[in-house]
Amino acid sequence: MEQIQLDVLLEFMYPEGLALLKEEERQVPIVLQDGLRDVDEQDVQEIIEAVLMERGKNGLSH
Repeated sequence: MEQIQLDVLLEFMYPEGLALLKEEERQVPIVLQDGLRDVDEQDVQEIIEAVLMERGKNGLSH
């Protein structure tokens, strides 16, 4: 397992995704079961979606 901040993952795998998130959303820690080796663009998009949905539950609007 590997834990990194979402912004680090985005910079490496999907830099255009950074524009979709607020600063506090970019700082969310992400745990990758198998590290970065098995992560693809679709996985990153799903992670972004999950972060946005979770933050929405906390009353933050986008």
